[in-house]
Amino acid sequence: MSINATQLKAELGAYARTNNKEIRSMAYGKSVTAKFMRTVPSVKGKFPALQAITGHVVQAFSAVWTPLGVTKFKVNELKNYRQKVNYPLRPDDIQAGWLAHLYEENKKPQDMPISKYIINDQLMPKVVEDREVLLCRGVYDATKPQEFGKSMDGVEEIIRQGLQANSANPVFQIPMEAITVANITDQVTEFELALPEVLKPLLKRIFMSTSNLERYRLDYFKKYGAYPSYTENKGYTTILGNRELIGLPGLAGSDLIFSTPDENFLRLIDLNDEPVITDVQAQDYDVKIFMEWWEGVQFWTNQMVVAGVIGGNVTGLAPAGANEEYYGQPALVAQP
Repeated sequence: MSINATQLKAELGAYARTNNKEIRSMAYGKSVTAKFMRTVPSVKGKFPALQAITGHVVQAFSAVWTPLGVTKFKVNELKNYRQKVNYPLRPDDIQAGWLAHLYEENKKPQDMPISKYIINDQLMPKVVEDREVLLCRGVYDATKPQEFGKSMDGVEEIIRQGLQANSANPVFQIPMEAITVANITDQVTEFELALPEVLKPLLKRIFMSTSNLERYRLDYFKKYGAYPSYTENKGYTTILGNRELIGLPGLAGSDLIFSTPDENFLRLIDLNDEPVITDVQAQDYDVKIFMEWWEGVQFWTNQMVVAGVIGGNVTGLAPAGANEEYYGQPALVAQP
């Protein structure tokens, strides 16, 4: 049994046209990180997120007009990025894997057409895996369009930018020690204690890498002789605030720990340009699969994101006056 590039192109094209709805679902529906985000549809490029900040308005009564309270408007520019897949394959290279798969699954070719095997078992799982990494650790670089990881800014990069001393949209920071398997439970507890009081009722989840969640469970067991509280609905939760601990596989290799209100964590997509296979071409011995969509991750208000900073000395929004503006008091700066 053999199949050439022209035959494979025809079969892949027919499969993509018939199953594009399922392909969209596969691409968008399996990301661990994305399921914790609020989806904002119909976004392409840049989108201004308007914030209104109102100062104190209540004062003692007097029979004269004494105005108190100023509302300031700020914009946090949300960005969405156009993504693409240019997936090359050679029928001779893929055919052996397909036949082995049929043998292992005890299936006949009509049960698993080669087009379905390529798209469902090879291409789409990799798209989902790559999206997970990009959503968490992508760093956009327009000069490197063909390098993986450079097609969008992920959570870690957005928070890094928000932690800069001169950031126009800063992130609330909490000092932390370097994470180890012997201190992570204490570090997460200290992180919870330092959360801004006004945000505590809104912060339901604390995010970290999957590996650091495992370290938390191990450290907790060593300290208390049992694993952290667990329910099927909430998973593992913290000691103080009963906040859900979320391990994100896309943060592999990162010690970032952060929290934000659910409604503030945004997934930007465009419903008119969901992931679809836009074309299948055959050239010489090769087949080319083309795929496009728009996607981004952002926070509506950076100032409502709380992130641990290893070796930091500021608790609050670092730029001068920012913490007073949003939280009514100066940021705390630890003395060396």
